[in-house]
Amino acid sequence: MSEFRLDDAGLFLDRQLEYIRPQIFEVEYGDIKYPTILPVTAEAGPGAQTFTYRIMDATGDFKLISDAADDLPRADVSQTEKSINIRSFGGSFGYSVQELRAAQMANISLEQRRASAVRRAYEEKVESVAMFGEGSVALSGFFNNATVDVISGNKWFSTSGVTAVEMLEILNQGVSAIISGSNMKEQPDTILIPYEDYNIVSTTRNSDSSDVTVLEYFLRTNPFIRNVEPINQLSAANSSLAKNRMVVYKRDPQKVQLHIPQPLELFPPQQRGLEFIVPAHARVGGTAIYYPKSVKYVQAP
Repeated sequence: MSEFRLDDAGLFLDRQLEYIRPQIFEVEYGDIKYPTILPVTAEAGPGAQTFTYRIMDATGDFKLISDAADDLPRADVSQTEKSINIRSFGGSFGYSVQELRAAQMANISLEQRRASAVRRAYEEKVESVAMFGEGSVALSGFFNNATVDVISGNKWFSTSGVTAVEMLEILNQGVSAIISGSNMKEQPDTILIPYEDYNIVSTTRNSDSSDVTVLEYFLRTNPFIRNVEPINQLSAANSSLAKNRMVVYKRDPQKVQLHIPQPLELFPPQQRGLEFIVPAHARVGGTAIYYPKSVKYVQAP
């Protein structure tokens, strides 16, 4: 009789999960930024251990030649192959047999806060890997990638006595470096900035005679940047970064992608003693920057 009741409790949990799953996946978290700042891809597939990509570089010239020329300039394409690791991450939640029996007897739905907590933990972990990687398994992040050049400014938005003109110079610094360093082949469209610094440029007037803020003026006059977004984790006080940092880049899947070959999945409940545990699993590959010269870090002095 006891075994039958345990099976019955398991079937009840299965039916409840059919309702709970869609509920937890529909929730969007406003403070989770990776889906809006990074193109996300699952192209590697859940069975992949690595994802390999190629960086192509075309070279060549087209010159004025004589009619009988036999030394035509040669065009060619070179490629560099790189791979990123893909790793599994997991968690779980569960209910005791007594909780399931009580809910079944009262004919009420199971509360979904435990399932929601797993979904939240998954999103926070992916956010952390997307931004800062997972060094123990060689997953790369977007905010501390070793392939990206760092520019250190002489002043910062919070420097005492900094002027509106100097703030504009700081905002333009990374943009100009990318464009001039690539002969205009790379043209960024986004700046990510620590929230405390965003607060300064979005509230400081561009001049005493103007109601336009430094940020508004920058967006009006810079021909490339379309988005400036505040990110808490770019502040040294809120992350492992030594100093506040801006990230300047083009939000384009041809330039950068976050690899999530297997988003969060919930497996069927497993009985362990007097509990039913629901395993949760995901596969994440970190952030791949395909063209490092399309990204710049601008850092506080």
